[in-house]
Amino acid sequence: MQAIASLVFAIVPVLLYLWSIWLMDRYDREPVGLLLANFLWGAVGAIVFGVLFSLLLSISLGATDLVGVVFIAPVSEEIMKGVFLLWTVRDRRFDNITDGVVYGMAIGLGFGMTENFLYFLGASTPEEWVFLVVVRTIYTVIMHAMATGIFGAFIGLTKFGRPAARWPLRTLGLLLAIFIHFFWNYSVSINNPAAAGLGMVFILLGLLVIVIVVQLALLAENRLIVRELAEEAELGVIPTTHMQYLPYTSKRKLLGWISPAVDRKLYIQLSTRLAFRKFQSRHCRAEDRDTYIEEVGRLREQIADVLRSERESDAAILH
Repeated sequence: MQAIASLVFAIVPVLLYLWSIWLMDRYDREPVGLLLANFLWGAVGAIVFGVLFSLLLSISLGATDLVGVVFIAPVSEEIMKGVFLLWTVRDRRFDNITDGVVYGMAIGLGFGMTENFLYFLGASTPEEWVFLVVVRTIYTVIMHAMATGIFGAFIGLTKFGRPAARWPLRTLGLLLAIFIHFFWNYSVSINNPAAAGLGMVFILLGLLVIVIVVQLALLAENRLIVRELAEEAELGVIPTTHMQYLPYTSKRKLLGWISPAVDRKLYIQLSTRLAFRKFQSRHCRAEDRDTYIEEVGRLREQIADVLRSERESDAAILH
């Protein structure tokens, strides 16, 4: 019975968190397959390699259990969680800071889910089990998501930034992730209620910071979409009247601004992607520029195909 309850309470809250994080990226939500790949790496790969790395470091350094939990685990686990982001960032669908936060938090949630399940199974009394479920579901799993999400934000920030700043900033992001993990582990490992309370406040404040960062990143995305699509409207790729709706997630849902004959969801996806690819074609590595420019051309053609039904419908009404 404890095993079943542990499995349910380890999985269900985390999946709800994951769904909420996926919804957070309003303009260009991440492909579910790639999101789940990151989540599964956290749940399986990062756990296995993180534990092995921690054991090797602890044995080689002769570390005590406290040193292993407080100092070694944050280093080994954040490296193993974060290494998959360096693979994901090579995917063209990984565009910006928001994407980095989403993928990073997905990895952290996967890691926290598996870790929670193992801790829940190990509870020796019902009271201890309830305590672990509450603390680890509300705080520890959020810590894992937040730490790797911070690293992901730095990776997203640097994807189209100056090459010279890429690795210094990514290293800073990893160090911040390790510090967040260290601070939480230390606060709950020294048997001091005041320290544990401070750790909980720290996690909640950190989560607030991430929410603010994401909102600022989304605001920057909105401005990018407005700027890039305004040029497309001038070129006649999209109707000028659509500029009142396309860049705004709340207005996109309104009826009447586009013909029912048009696949509105596809049109919005293509237009948003066009805005991002145009920007990226000017800021990507020189060796990648041609492929980005080619994609911009393909997206314009696809948008023309999608809008053809609207133009044909308008022509039929006029005649």
